[in-house]
Amino acid sequence: MPMSFPGDSSFDEATATWNYLAQAQPVAVVAPRSTAEVQEIIRCAREAGVTQLAIRSGGHSFEGASLGGRDGHAVVIDMVEMNDIAIDGDQQTATVGGGTLTGNLMVQAFDQGGLMLPTGECIAVGIGGQIQCGGYGHYVRTYGIQTDRLLRAEMVLADGSVVVVDENTHPDLFWAIRGSGTGSFGVITSLTVELNKAPAAPANFFIKYPLTDAASFVSTFTALQDYSLNAPLAFNPMIVIWRGHLEILGSLATETDAERDALVADMREKLPATEEFDIRPADYLETMRVQGLEDTSAPYYPDLTDIRRERREHLRYMKIKAGFVPEPFTGEFIQALAEHAITQPRENLRIQLLGLDPNSGLPAEATAIKNRGCPWLMGMSYSVLREDAGDTATMVELSENYEQWQHQAYEIFYPYLSGGYIGDDDYEEADHGRDMFDSYYGQHLPQLKAIKSKYDPDNLFHHKLSIPID
Repeated sequence: MPMSFPGDSSFDEATATWNYLAQAQPVAVVAPRSTAEVQEIIRCAREAGVTQLAIRSGGHSFEGASLGGRDGHAVVIDMVEMNDIAIDGDQQTATVGGGTLTGNLMVQAFDQGGLMLPTGECIAVGIGGQIQCGGYGHYVRTYGIQTDRLLRAEMVLADGSVVVVDENTHPDLFWAIRGSGTGSFGVITSLTVELNKAPAAPANFFIKYPLTDAASFVSTFTALQDYSLNAPLAFNPMIVIWRGHLEILGSLATETDAERDALVADMREKLPATEEFDIRPADYLETMRVQGLEDTSAPYYPDLTDIRRERREHLRYMKIKAGFVPEPFTGEFIQALAEHAITQPRENLRIQLLGLDPNSGLPAEATAIKNRGCPWLMGMSYSVLREDAGDTATMVELSENYEQWQHQAYEIFYPYLSGGYIGDDDYEEADHGRDMFDSYYGQHLPQLKAIKSKYDPDNLFHHKLSIPID
């Protein structure tokens, strides 16, 4: 199996990550190709006295947890080679390796029967990581979140044993991995997920309003929120503040041309008038290509067949903050946000609000996800590319220009949030005397600790945000 150690010619590539802030120097990186090889890695690590294993599957930890963290000393189990995909069209399920990129699954599921899996926005991320966090994406109001689609998983535990977890076998561990989001309990080598038919007549929409003054922001934002909360569930919105605009974009999960046309007519009637009203009918894969690759802050792949885990080809300094909004935004909040939004720099900064269906999904007690029943998931980020800055030092220096604006924006949101999103990990959630573990795990933390102690009593799988033993 491929393995790399400090000093090897392959080590720089094996530890490469797209985010400057997530860079770390682990003890070694090993890329197994089978469950048996995962077992062998754990056995050898224990015999060698290794005290920290990190699991790299999703590849998008903003704090570098999948490399052990910046202050870690981990042997990394990189799941990138375990990426087999098997689609069962009759049962509408997929069984995939723990390192399978969600975009690759997306293509195969659609090609083999017009099926889909709800995924997060980042489609070049490994499913074994994303499914433990939530997987909130462009069709979330219609089809729910990725975590709720997990039917069973094969895992290798800290003692090297292999278990299959589902509702009936190791149900406590099955509960824990659906929402704890940090690779705390073992290595997920295989997953079986429930698929559904992709929408037959979908479309993307992009509706833009100039970001000019606070008064117009308040009236427009209020109208966008009102429509989003009351629209049919086929309407999947994201409100975005960036590039000098207040924008609402997303996907329509409609089944016929007539249904799509009626929803578009309703949008035109009820949303504020604007000259920039763009509707793009397409098949499901094209809607995901545009939303996942074209209209994001990182459009680096030409199409869905060319995605791969990012390394350093587009190194950037990116800081993200995210949190769940349990109630519709108040007028007081919208006014405060408006006054700050009109000062937003015109590049490299983004605030987004992903519309959710508060009534969808599994019951709150069914998984370890802390936040259910929320109408919005907020995310904000700034990102500076090294290729734009010219060199690393300049990239870091330019990034400092955006840090204060982001912190101020987050403090406007914070009183209205019910906790952070573990899929966008952020150590700064512990600033200002706040409890980072309460933010991410909340009422589930005692139960998660008990399960951690049961399955990994030596805390072999750990990093700064993993479930603690005590």
